[in-house]
Amino acid sequence: ICNIVQRYGYGPSDELPLEPNGDYTRTIGYIKFADYAENVTACNSHDNLLNNVWFQPEEVFPVDSTPEQRQHAFWIPIDPLYFNISKSLEDMELDNCVNATTCLDETPRVVQVHRGTSAGIYVDNAAYRSFIYKKFNVSPVDMESAAVALICMQQRVPFIIIRALSDLAGGGSAESNEIDTFISLASNNSVNVVVEFIKRLVAAPLVSDH
Repeated sequence: ICNIVQRYGYGPSDELPLEPNGDYTRTIGYIKFADYAENVTACNSHDNLLNNVWFQPEEVFPVDSTPEQRQHAFWIPIDPLYFNISKSLEDMELDNCVNATTCLDETPRVVQVHRGTSAGIYVDNAAYRSFIYKKFNVSPVDMESAAVALICMQQRVPFIIIRALSDLAGGGSAESNEIDTFISLASNNSVNVVVEFIKRLVAAPLVSDH
């Protein structure tokens, strides 16, 4: 998912750059950074130069379409067979501890999510995490999955995304960073889930050409 930053001083009713050409749209929505400003008691206005950032679909050029005939995609559906198999993984037992002295407070588990997204930045902000959940019903945020999904869509290849979350965006204290502590645990759990998924995929009845 890409974004476009709107010029300072412009509002939701003002056209975005290149919008008349069909390159950008205002149909999906935006985030106004000033709505999340802090420590502004000395300011007459909460506005700032970042203004509005509008969410945009990505350009896709499917392999089976006419060359240079672009399409746009904001949500990319995963393969139904893969999705059904992944549901059965919710009974898996995952590791809970990094070592003998460092463990999670809760036992990790496999869950299906309705929507995930990727960001071009490492998200460590609780307010933004809350915003995208309320706006788009997005639970996990990573930095890579969207690229894989877009290429699979472009090549017409079925896919599913399996990720292990190592931290809660903005969930720790200013001094802590969960990813430094739990990245190895998350990686190992992710590998185990992928291996089990492949086993169950191979054993599944062949209902389509995968």
